[in-house]
Amino acid sequence: MTTAPINNTTSSPNQLQNTKFNLKPQDFINMMVTQLQHQDPTQPASNSELLSQMSNIGQLESSTQLQTSLASMTLQNSIGAASSLIGKSVKGLDVNNNPIKGLVNSVQVQNNGVALQLDNGQSLDLARVTDIGAAPGPAQAGSATSAS
Repeated sequence: MTTAPINNTTSSPNQLQNTKFNLKPQDFINMMVTQLQHQDPTQPASNSELLSQMSNIGQLESSTQLQTSLASMTLQNSIGAASSLIGKSVKGLDVNNNPIKGLVNSVQVQNNGVALQLDNGQSLDLARVTDIGAAPGPAQAGSATSAS
């Protein structure tokens, strides 16, 4: 039996790897049914072996659901954190490690991550923020006003 090589791709921690080799619980059930159809009738699979396989399939499905739920919760947490930056001044690094700064206008989900949309039209990934400042105050004509 020959095995095709699996090409791993590098991705950010917020991205789930997506390959054509991912197996779903239904794939394991299909393999188990095929195994039962082609077993030696003189030496059938034991009940404990079948129960063990079904248990493993259930654990795989639970693990997959847990992973999906955790990824969703992490994304929602990042959206909440990013939304608190709306109206604030931020500094950070763009994808080419060039400094970028601006006032946060909105938050967007991009590539399984959260990006801040700045007033200068640029986008800054939340994970690449290096400094957060207070919102700039309104422009003042003088340094102080006096009451008369």
